[in-house]
Amino acid sequence: MIVKVLSGGNTRELECEKGENLLALLQRHGYHITARCGGRGSCGKCKVKVLQGAFENQREDFVLSCLATVGNDCAVEVFETEGGGLTYARAALSAADGEEGFGVALDIGTTTMAFSLVDLKTGAEIETSGVLNSQGAYGADVISRIVSANEGNAAALQRCVLDQTRDMLHTFMQKYSLPTLKRLAVCGNTTMLHLFLQKSVKGIGQYPFTAEFLDIVRLSGAELSLPVEEIVLLPSVAAYLGADIVAGGLAANLSAGNDLLVDIGTNGEMLLHVDGKFLSTSTAAGPCFEGANIECGTGGVSGAIDSVCRKDGKLEYTTIGGAPAVGICGAGLVDAIALMLRENVIDGTGAFTGDEERFYLSENVYISQKDVRNFQLAKSAIYAGIRVLLQRAGLDFEKVDRLYIAGGLGFYLDRDNAVEVGLLPEELKDKIEVIGNSALAGTKMCLCAAKNLERAQELARGAEYIDLSADAAFMDEYISNMNFGESDAYDD
Repeated sequence: MIVKVLSGGNTRELECEKGENLLALLQRHGYHITARCGGRGSCGKCKVKVLQGAFENQREDFVLSCLATVGNDCAVEVFETEGGGLTYARAALSAADGEEGFGVALDIGTTTMAFSLVDLKTGAEIETSGVLNSQGAYGADVISRIVSANEGNAAALQRCVLDQTRDMLHTFMQKYSLPTLKRLAVCGNTTMLHLFLQKSVKGIGQYPFTAEFLDIVRLSGAELSLPVEEIVLLPSVAAYLGADIVAGGLAANLSAGNDLLVDIGTNGEMLLHVDGKFLSTSTAAGPCFEGANIECGTGGVSGAIDSVCRKDGKLEYTTIGGAPAVGICGAGLVDAIALMLRENVIDGTGAFTGDEERFYLSENVYISQKDVRNFQLAKSAIYAGIRVLLQRAGLDFEKVDRLYIAGGLGFYLDRDNAVEVGLLPEELKDKIEVIGNSALAGTKMCLCAAKNLERAQELARGAEYIDLSADAAFMDEYISNMNFGESDAYDD
């Protein structure tokens, strides 16, 4: 069988066996097509346009490639996902040991990968760049990736991130005429770090949730065929609390007061400093805030709607980079849901009040009833995690000094809207500080100074992890905050 593939104006002819899965064929030949549901046909992100031939389950001119099998010669157009528009706040100088050369900090997120080129002598950031994690082709969240790895795709998952890392390192070296890179410092959730090294994730995916490694890992660049002298992986706390939140804790300097860091992403990781000790937890918020499970959702790419408001009676929005709207990211989703509540498009239960079940922000970008339901699940998980973590610490709202919000959502989040939709507690609204990608900032600190890597190890080993997966108090909070409105607020 011959499958002609049109992508970005270029056409290739791919040979395959009759009955082969179309998505698997495209991925095998290097096309980065998002399949955030893990190939179950539920996310709709792997859609391709049928130019010639026909497939079962085809709707008009489109078909979900994960559900399509090749029965005859055909031609399709694919729409690869890129992340060149991802933006990350530039950080101040990192304290440095004065080492000659250049290094790169890497934050491997479930959805995005963020890179920072740094002058090791001064700690100055030279350039940041980001791409969407091409592992998204194997599922949107860590559970999907774990399942995929256990089904025989571990090498492919590792290849995804290593290829993207290698490409970015070469780009930095060529652009700045660097003969070599001294060090690559890497953070990420525990699953991402295991996949980076192709270590087994079987234990992470089943009770009692154990990891192959949690401490600092050092290896040479040659061991992973990366153009860098040394690779250092930052330490993690537990199977579901990774090096990203540890790095974030360093960047936020969680050591002076009763401070809480919440990284709003797929895992909803949280780190609390109180009375000289650290407590931590994670909540399965799901990938909603990073664009998955949302019909028009996308990551923080160029053209993603990142804010929504009503001004002078007109619906207005902004996009990342000022580009034409291509979808909506997490911060834009928070704004849109808040607006829908204020205008009674949806009621306190999240149901649409009229006959329409789509709320259009632009001609092609909308919020559906299913999107609202997925948002409710995610926002309630974050809120409940905050509540229970503070309860376990014996800390009332008024005794919290600062609530740091990190992650991709942390660049654009409107705190008033976040409180209105029940994502964050109203009692903490005036204590919220949005700090962007704290994981990348903390990784740069470890890249430049050995003492910071030691601090990261101390934090990771000293943090108490609270497992909420079977916690009755968490489930009570989770259910009670599912709806919108004052009736769901926690009453002290």
